[in-house]
Amino acid sequence: MEVNGHSLKYYLIGHPVAHSLSPIIYNSYFKEHGIPASYGIIDVASHKQLVDTLKDLRRRALGFNITKPHKISVTKLLDFLDKHARIIGAVNTVKKENNRLIGYNTDWIGFREALQRFTGSKKYNKALLLGAGGAGRAVAYALVGMVDELIIVSKSGITAEQLAVKAIKWGIPSAIGLKANWNNMADLVRNTELIVNATPVGFNNSLSTPIPPKLITSKVVVFDLVYRPLKTRLLKEAESKGCNVIDGLWMLVYQASMNIKIWFGFNADAIELRRYALKALEG
Repeated sequence: MEVNGHSLKYYLIGHPVAHSLSPIIYNSYFKEHGIPASYGIIDVASHKQLVDTLKDLRRRALGFNITKPHKISVTKLLDFLDKHARIIGAVNTVKKENNRLIGYNTDWIGFREALQRFTGSKKYNKALLLGAGGAGRAVAYALVGMVDELIIVSKSGITAEQLAVKAIKWGIPSAIGLKANWNNMADLVRNTELIVNATPVGFNNSLSTPIPPKLITSKVVVFDLVYRPLKTRLLKEAESKGCNVIDGLWMLVYQASMNIKIWFGFNADAIELRRYALKALEG
């Protein structure tokens, strides 16, 4: 796949990245639609490696995605951030224009599109967000106008408190950040209507879950951003109680659809992209 002898190159950088379905999704789409492009992965473990990798990609790539743990730190290494990436303080997509690296955040759009696909324009009195990293920031931003009270929980509690301050500034009426301590939080999360897991807990692990099952009731919408396995223990526990559950692959394909629009200027069908991913998972 080349244009004038040169393939259009796109990448995913982060650590770890070998598990990602993104290469399958994008390369399948490129092949199906005759787009002369390729999408690869680059494992980047340290900040120094990130700096060196961006110098290299500035020379040979037209765009790339950023995943954990670099979504926040990469913002300081780019030439320009779009409005949403600047407000959120995290980037997951980069496009090269005139040798300038421009950062975007499409995670928040992917999350909102996926949530509204299953719940419409439903508003929530109270939501519980697990995780306050780059993905957690995007989720909190997406929930502006959709939730009245947001409880954010992180391992240290510090990042959760910081994100709560940002969430209020963005327009969520009430937000608090807490350190995870489920023994003391049963009362606090009672009557929660939406639970979102934006942590890696449950990734490639059918036994781990980020929240005790006893805190999940049948009235809750549960969205797990983890997509390996497609149905995590969190989603299985929630589904057994009659909850409306949403897997992380939906967010992945909706943000991928937006990435393709940023890179190429046309819309990609998220359902088509999900089909490529599901085929890979089944295989």
